[in-house]
Amino acid sequence: MHVYLNGKIVPSKEALVSVFDHGFLYGDGIYETMRVYDRVIFMLDEHLQRLYRSASLIGLMIPLMLTA
Repeated sequence: MHVYLNGKIVPSKEALVSVFDHGFLYGDGIYETMRVYDRVIFMLDEHLQRLYRSASLIGLMIPLMLTA
């Protein structure tokens, strides 16, 4: 498995977060749940809009632009 971390796709075993990371120290975070039917994310555009809106409300920058 690979994950996106600090602008790179890396193997999950190499994905380390500093103990000084702001999100780690203060618990900043957002999440958006998504429903999938037949391997297609239901209302993906709406989910992404909510994700970006939530991020902006807490001052969190999402460096990767996701689109449907």
